[in-house]
Amino acid sequence: MKYYFKIFLLSVGIGVVNILMYLFLLQFQIVQNSSYVPQEAFDIFLILVAIPVQFLILALVAYVSKKNKQTVLMTSGLFVIACLLLILINTNEERSTFNKEQVYRSTEKYDYQQGIATPEGYPIKLLSNSEFTLAVKGHRNPYTLLETSKVYSTNWGNAESTFKSSEDGDVVLPDSLKLYWFSFLENKYYGLRTKLDKTKISNYFKKGYPRDMSGNLDRMITADYQDLNAGIAPGGDVILWISGASETREISVFKAKEMNINQFKAEDIVQADEIKKVLSDTCKCKDDLQQRRIVHNNQKIPFGIWTNQYREKYNWKVDLGKIRPTKSELEFYFYNGENFSFFDEEVIKSRHQNQVVPSYIIFHFFNNKDEYKAFFQFDEEEIYNNFKTLTKENRNEPLDIVLNFNEDFTTATVKIKSKNKTLDFTKMKTLQIRKD
Repeated sequence: MKYYFKIFLLSVGIGVVNILMYLFLLQFQIVQNSSYVPQEAFDIFLILVAIPVQFLILALVAYVSKKNKQTVLMTSGLFVIACLLLILINTNEERSTFNKEQVYRSTEKYDYQQGIATPEGYPIKLLSNSEFTLAVKGHRNPYTLLETSKVYSTNWGNAESTFKSSEDGDVVLPDSLKLYWFSFLENKYYGLRTKLDKTKISNYFKKGYPRDMSGNLDRMITADYQDLNAGIAPGGDVILWISGASETREISVFKAKEMNINQFKAEDIVQADEIKKVLSDTCKCKDDLQQRRIVHNNQKIPFGIWTNQYREKYNWKVDLGKIRPTKSELEFYFYNGENFSFFDEEVIKSRHQNQVVPSYIIFHFFNNKDEYKAFFQFDEEEIYNNFKTLTKENRNEPLDIVLNFNEDFTTATVKIKSKNKTLDFTKMKTLQIRKD
């Protein structure tokens, strides 16, 4: 009996070895840190159930071999090898999932959404397989957040994002971008596959941007960016922006290739009735934030303007004259889709720097205890003509956009000046001062 008790202990030892191998292959942490505990517990249960079976087989081998020690040990070794092979085969998917999850956990990630923007009046339909591609993916996280088979028609820089629930958790940064779309006004299909500058994107997410949370310029925080948005313009021009609630910055510029209709699946081909429906949409929203009008009065499409003229930089700053506000914010909106703000000392001590041309400036300031907001919306043709005129001889000529207010801040004028010349803005779309 003592001999067969030893055989039983040997069977238990084999079971313990098998369990340790199983846990080692799953790196132990999976039992503690993942949602796969029920599966692992069941596998360990099977190993334990195998112990009496192994005992019976070893006892039979010992009896047949007349208790030959070498035969019993070889059989025990075969049990261990067989168990190892079964573990490797049966846990391949689990180990792969676990390893991916471990990589995901150690990978930089943020809570952000993804979206698409178009220039006003140039709608596109985003087609299947369009996505921000993530090389590292968590078990619960979406692969992409772009909504395809949808018509996008917004304003340049003002993207329509796809909703992501907070329960989905953070998402790793995308490695590449794939976009396929149909341009209604051009009646053309385009495709883009490109790598993304993850380092640049990461730096923006890490740094954040300054934001006033109170509306009274007395509660400044470092806010997080919340969106990665792709702007799609005629001619296959694509811009990538990173955006927050009150700031948008340009990341990269790309050029898509025109594609043949035969390169797309049948369900991606845009039908004539849908084209007619989209192109007959002439809605013009009164708030001027999103205009969908598709009426261009037979004017030619200004190909390249979104990635060329709107991105040209000039050496300029804003000059506030003698105003020395106690608190202030200069909020800029640019034709290239960007927007950001300067606060307090940055406003007062503004310096010349290479920047794109502004479309809108909002000056929010306190003079003593009185609060004011001044709104300056430029005419596109006039402001570009003025910039080009003053930099005709020297592209790096320092320019000042001068905002002149009267003593009680009820009226203002806007000029742009170089060292030797001053031009007035006479076609301002908006010039309004409000005392709050």
